[in-house]
Parts: sequence; C-alpha cells; structure tokens
Amino acid sequence: MAIAVLDKAFSILEVLARTGRPLSLAELSEETRQPKPSTFRILRSLRDLGYVDQAEERGTYSLSERLNSLREYGRDEVLRAKALPLMEQLQEKFDETINLGVLEGLYVRYAHVLETTQALRSIVKPGARDAFHTTALGRAVAAYLPETQQERLVAKAVALEPAAKRRALKERLETELAATRARGWALEEEETVSGVTCMAIPLIELGEPLAAISVSVPVHRFPPARREDLRQVLLEFRKEGAVRRKNTPATP
Repeated sequence: MAIAVLDKAFSILEVLARTGRPLSLAELSEETRQPKPSTFRILRSLRDLGYVDQAEERGTYSLSERLNSLREYGRDEVLRAKALPLMEQLQEKFDETINLGVLEGLYVRYAHVLETTQALRSIVKPGARDAFHTTALGRAVAAYLPETQQERLVAKAVALEPAAKRRALKERLETELAATRARGWALEEEETVSGVTCMAIPLIELGEPLAAISVSVPVHRFPPARREDLRQVLLEFRKEGAVRRKNTPATP
C-alpha cells in the first residue's frame, strides 16, 4: 500500500516536471489517471512538506523551489559557494559568528558557520537544528514565503504549543514576520541562546528563497551604534544582490 502511494506521488511530480507549468487538480487527476480525492490528498501532503506550491486556496499546483533544489548535486556545497563571499565580508567587518541556515520543515538547519576569533562566543555546529520561529534565520526565510505557505508553517508551529499559549504565539509570529518583511531583516534576541542576539537576511537575491545568513553577537558587544551599522550593511548587501540578479542574463 505504501509503495502504491509513492507511485502515485511520483506520478504527480513527474507530470508537473514534464509540463513545466502550474496545473489544476482536475488536470493532474486526468494526466495521472488517478481519482480526484486521491490526487487531492497526495497534493496536500506534498504541499505541506514544501515540495509543491499552491497558487492560492484551491488554486493550481507547481513544483516548489525545494524540490527543484534536489536536482543540484551537492546541494549544501552549492549553497555555501553562493553564500560564502557574503559571509566572509561580514565576518571581516564585524568579527562575529556568521551562520548559514536552510529552512527544512519546521526547523532551520545550520549548513555552514564561520566562527568569531573573539573569546566570548556562542557557536552552533553545522547540521544542528532549531525551530524556525525562534531564530532570526528562520524568520528571515518565513517572512518571504508565499502567503499560504507561511500560514501553514505558522499553524504547524503553533499547534505544537499547549492550547493556552497558541493564540498569543500565533499573533506574535504573524506580527514579527510582517515586521521582518517590511524592514528587510530579521531579529532574534536571547530566544535561542541567553545573552546572544542575531540579525539575519534571506538569500532571495542569490536565488535561494529557503536560505538565510545571520550574525550572532553577544548582547554586551552590541550597543545601538553597532546594531545600526550591522543593519545598514545587511540591507546594502540585499540591495547589491538584487541589482546583480536583475542584471544577470537569464540562462537559456
């Protein structure tokens, strides 16, 4: 039975890849010769896992960036190659720990870390994971997800909390993600590690919508002037990345 479900799921993915355009539930059901209810259930699972995007509620379906990324050999190596120049510039300027994270389900996985040379530091190891909503990395990515995908992500995070805390967490997350998108960077203050603040930006401009980089700074080394300096540098990096991407010819 499990094998049959896998066969059906891959049939749907193959049709989406072959056609190269968004398809409706009816079209996918017809192309894969599967009943609509079965097709709908599989699409819902693929959507919730992040491998299929849905344009809107009851809208068309298409392959997601996450699934497209699986086509690249050495995925982390590709991502690190894109992000490393920016990470090295940030470390050279601020000499703080620089993290590269990837959104995977409800978690951010740390794909690469550049350590500060300063004695007092908080460092995670590549491969470690944190809940997306407790990190600047996760918030930076989630803030720019399509609305329906962001809503599902928040709902899943909220569902893990005790019932009495869910409403407050949902409101807080929605407010924080809206603020993050409006200002262009994410902030987390002593929520993951006591005494450490993180600021992060998404890597959308590098063509990596599920990745972000953050700068982790002990609060005693982060006065208002230095915080403002980092904020301006991060926004400038995003602006430069957007310009480069706009001027880069599309691959035929």
